[in-house]
Amino acid sequence: MWGTREPTSRRAGHLHASRRAPAPAVIVLLRLLAMSALFVFAVLPIIFTIAGIVSCLQANKPTNTKLLWLIIIILAPFFGPLLWFLWGKENS
Repeated sequence: MWGTREPTSRRAGHLHASRRAPAPAVIVLLRLLAMSALFVFAVLPIIFTIAGIVSCLQANKPTNTKLLWLIIIILAPFFGPLLWFLWGKENS
């Protein structure tokens, strides 16, 4: 078959300059970036939603209003609590 043999430099175990393994510091920084992205996009909205639910349940509002706000908070996990804290809680 044509072109199935690897170049001799690869077969001999030599790595091209662009194919070197990343430095350990780069790997550590990438892991730190991944962990902080996980925190911002997964853990923080969950905490924000739980705080919104607790705050809504403790508010001095009629039951039907609380139920509507709880549905909004649960269906829109980031924007629901944000709306509650900025607008819904203020009107109680």
